[in-house]
Amino acid sequence: MPKDDQSDRHTIKYDANLNAFRQSMIVIVFSGMWLEETLYQAIVSRTGLDIGKKNDFKTYQDWLVRLDIFETSLLDDVDAFMSTRAMLMHKTNVDSNEILLAQTAADHAQKIIGSISHVLGL
Repeated sequence: MPKDDQSDRHTIKYDANLNAFRQSMIVIVFSGMWLEETLYQAIVSRTGLDIGKKNDFKTYQDWLVRLDIFETSLLDDVDAFMSTRAMLMHKTNVDSNEILLAQTAADHAQKIIGSISHVLGL
């Protein structure tokens, strides 16, 4: 959980049911779904269904470039989110490092959604 001092640090406390991790994973999963759908719909609306289908299995970075979004920090953020999401989705055992990583990734995902929304004018 985020610390009260408004820093980016988190306070780790014992959570036998892994509720913080589960909540973070929910944010990560649904943020990824939102990102995929939003970028896909933007490509289809700007370039047509045929181009959208051809780009369906590309990376988030490829989709952003296809939409003429070349902001390096956003491309890097989306790439990092995609990698972290993939790694966390396939975890079977979770330790405190993964819990912190999931919380940080969930915070990061919310920032990416805001950035993408702003760039696409949503």
